[in-house]
Amino acid sequence: MSQTQRPVVLLVSGSPTSGSHTTATIEAASRMLADLGADPSVWDLASQPLPIVDPSRHGDTDSYADPWARRFTRLASEADAFVIASPMYHGSFSGVVKNALDHLDVTPLAAKPTALVAHGANLSAVQVCDALRTVVRALRGIALPEQLATVPTDFERSADGRRVLRGALARQRLHDLCTALVVTAERLRAPAPAPRPGLYRATRV
Repeated sequence: MSQTQRPVVLLVSGSPTSGSHTTATIEAASRMLADLGADPSVWDLASQPLPIVDPSRHGDTDSYADPWARRFTRLASEADAFVIASPMYHGSFSGVVKNALDHLDVTPLAAKPTALVAHGANLSAVQVCDALRTVVRALRGIALPEQLATVPTDFERSADGRRVLRGALARQRLHDLCTALVVTAERLRAPAPAPRPGLYRATRV
């Protein structure tokens, strides 16, 4: 990617329920990332569900039969960074998130920063982020130390009935997370500095 381009961020909303708290957080993150100079793209697994992964095609994602599976893996390959969000299901992340990540080999996430977001009835939802860190590490991605867990009181309903992330602390933490993601993505794609002359001279003994 050209150094003048905006970092491309793929945001994955991992709730199978339309209009979920998870999707509301992803929508807020997408707006924040755009304001911070990124180029966000949202994949909502409620409105864009993926089929169960075909293990016989793993590693050859262009051959997936489902067009959405091919598009999802292509967007992941083109991204410079990721936001993965999920509700807490039985102490971990949702099955639709696991299935989405199972569509990927290690190439799309390798050496790319990933921000983790969770939602639950209480702050024990941080277990979602803990579990996702293991998967991101297996895919050779870089899970940021910053993370966000939301609870129902962080949200309100808009005039048209949509959930909106309103909690001041949650929004501040999300902004900090998005900022760290953009900064890290930009640093990782920057060229390494040239060594200073004489820095690595051999020492005579």
